[in-house]
Amino acid sequence: MHVAPLMSAYLARYPGVVGELTLADRIINLVEDSIAVAVRIGVLSDSSLVARKIGETRRVVVAAPSYLADRPPIATCEDIAAHAVIQFTGVQSAPEWRFFAGDRPQLVALNPSFVTNSADAAIAHAERGGGLTMVLAYQVAEAVRAGRLAVVLPALEPPPPPIHLVYPSTRLLSAKVRAFVELAVATCRWQFVDL
Repeated sequence: MHVAPLMSAYLARYPGVVGELTLADRIINLVEDSIAVAVRIGVLSDSSLVARKIGETRRVVVAAPSYLADRPPIATCEDIAAHAVIQFTGVQSAPEWRFFAGDRPQLVALNPSFVTNSADAAIAHAERGGGLTMVLAYQVAEAVRAGRLAVVLPALEPPPPPIHLVYPSTRLLSAKVRAFVELAVATCRWQFVDL
């Protein structure tokens, strides 16, 4: 949704460059997989990679208004147990969701009725009334604004995870990669916290 347009802008600016865009919801070893730059969402572990923060997003629980209208209200994390859950494993691979009451984390064990590694599939199922799903805010911003989905428990969301560009050491950076990073830093303000 956002990285592909960045790549298009880069290729329009530098038409002699061949770009390759690989999309995956997993951590890839940049050196082993010959990846020049990656976009990573979340707190970064210590590594030898250079990181440039270019935004942040939210992890939101959403459901179709029609689904919510026919089910018990959701006021606390414990209320999730009475609802159908669509687990998107790209946000959380374990069958649990993390919430925060103040600064205290709360883990909610899930008994999902549908598990998928596709955000699109989880969101589409939620829009059809399949239950609650936790995804990243930018993935559902349009559906929330259009009223097809509603955010549930926003006051208990975890802190917004950062969005970084990561790449190997700057001393190994090619001119092509440096130009891509500079374009991204100059043009990307990926602040996906308001819905």
